[in-house]
Amino acid sequence: MHWLMPEIEAGELLLRPWQITDRDALCAAWQDPTIRQIGQVPSDCSALAAQRWISGAVLRAEAGVALDLVIDRGGHCVGEVGVSHVDNQRRAGLIGWWVAADQRRRGYATAAVRAFSGWLLSEGGLDAVVAEIDPANIASRRVAETSGFLVLRDGGATDTTVMVRRSPQGTARNPQP
Repeated sequence: MHWLMPEIEAGELLLRPWQITDRDALCAAWQDPTIRQIGQVPSDCSALAAQRWISGAVLRAEAGVALDLVIDRGGHCVGEVGVSHVDNQRRAGLIGWWVAADQRRRGYATAAVRAFSGWLLSEGGLDAVVAEIDPANIASRRVAETSGFLVLRDGGATDTTVMVRRSPQGTARNPQP
């Protein structure tokens, strides 16, 4: 799987490639206790680390390792949505997202996840998008359900819930080279 860096409209939001000017928003997110608890955050949360991570986004996408996009509202980074752990044989990937603390509960995660997973299934070359959700993260489970994901394995109160959104046709289009 290889991706170009798309721009995807999601209502009032734009899912777009990371820019160096998003560095401070990324640093703040990496230091947010909620995001640290539920997401994979590097131990080095410095501005330099964020700049390096942003600089590598295009290479990760071109290599098919990951595709990470900013959730942009009005020219400002309010969150992130991405896919990683791509299984080329199964044409499936693991989706993840976060929204800045002061931007939560506005529907941004739902709009972004719905639009991005829809793009991955129609234009991005995947047949399935998987979400792994911590049992304590009720908000993310709601986002996934509202975005068209179905429970594949319910982890109950102690284990990760696995949800999936599949391509309605069963086969996604190959991504543009």
